[in-house]
Amino acid sequence: MWFPRWPSLLKLLWEIAEKSVSAAPIQVMENIRLIDTPSTYELEVAHLRGIDPGLPDFAWSVISKFRPRLETPAQWTAIHPFAISTVLRQKPREFDASRRLMTIVTRYTAWVWATTGAELTPERVFKAALVTRFVEQRLANHSPAYRFDVTRHLCSTMESLTGVRGRRLPTPPASRNMVPYSAKAMGQFHSWALSRNSDRRRHNAYSILALCGGAGLTAAELVGARIEDISTQGHRVFVQVNGTRARRVPILDTWYRVLYRAIDGRTDGDLFHGNRSEEYPPRLVQSFLSEQSFDLRVSPSRLRLTWVVRQLEHNLPLPVLLDIAGFSNASAVNAYLRHLTPQVTADFLDTIAGAEANR
Repeated sequence: MWFPRWPSLLKLLWEIAEKSVSAAPIQVMENIRLIDTPSTYELEVAHLRGIDPGLPDFAWSVISKFRPRLETPAQWTAIHPFAISTVLRQKPREFDASRRLMTIVTRYTAWVWATTGAELTPERVFKAALVTRFVEQRLANHSPAYRFDVTRHLCSTMESLTGVRGRRLPTPPASRNMVPYSAKAMGQFHSWALSRNSDRRRHNAYSILALCGGAGLTAAELVGARIEDISTQGHRVFVQVNGTRARRVPILDTWYRVLYRAIDGRTDGDLFHGNRSEEYPPRLVQSFLSEQSFDLRVSPSRLRLTWVVRQLEHNLPLPVLLDIAGFSNASAVNAYLRHLTPQVTADFLDTIAGAEANR
């Protein structure tokens, strides 16, 4: 059998293959247009962005691409212009806030639309009675913290759109797994605050310790505190708490130095640095702490818990504790009682029997 010039033919085929392999990717890449083409749905809602011209691109991406899991597709078709418009009017400026608002507003609006058939206007949808009914019926199996958070968002939205103040739920009690900080841990926090790598971060860290650990303030009250709220009377230092639970609280003597480091020579302004958000002030503190690495987690709620338990163990009269802690009633103290050091009844027989009073 006769064969052609086989080595030469193989060489030719190999060269052709090499050229094809090396040229193909170049040709393909030249024909690709790396453009993120908006979907038909995104184009349909694009005009709504004008409601908030200052909305960041990443926030608009979250809002315009949002797809909820509702009972029927018809629900989303009917409510999405209203839901998106409502969220845009809240002017979210963070990724999580945009997503959270879209989720809460969408679920609530879909429920109102399916349950009542109300016209989708702020006045018809955002009614205090409907918000209460939604939380009681649809969120009955959720945690108190989740119901509190959803109610807070819906009431805030209702107030901004209609001017009507909603009935918020009481702040959920601290987790039963939360315990007071040990003396050793409290000492370590001083090193944590000092090791922050900027003046602003050190101010924030010292503010958390001084006001939450030294005066029992909540995270929301910390965000609202200003340098002008700090005063002295004799050798005592006080912080004036403003808002619905206004009060004047003396700061623990052992935390004076921490407070002065938080002030750091400033004469006015916020004690805690950050961009204020009307949506949920404590989130400002949470965001700061999430960025600060440390072996022991710093928690404003746990610092407040430690402060309250200390006052109870030092036998502070209950009416005085209710006043300086901002508790609305005595039942709020129940969650803290289980953290008290156990006592032996026999040690207090004279007190119980009134023997000391009769001497």
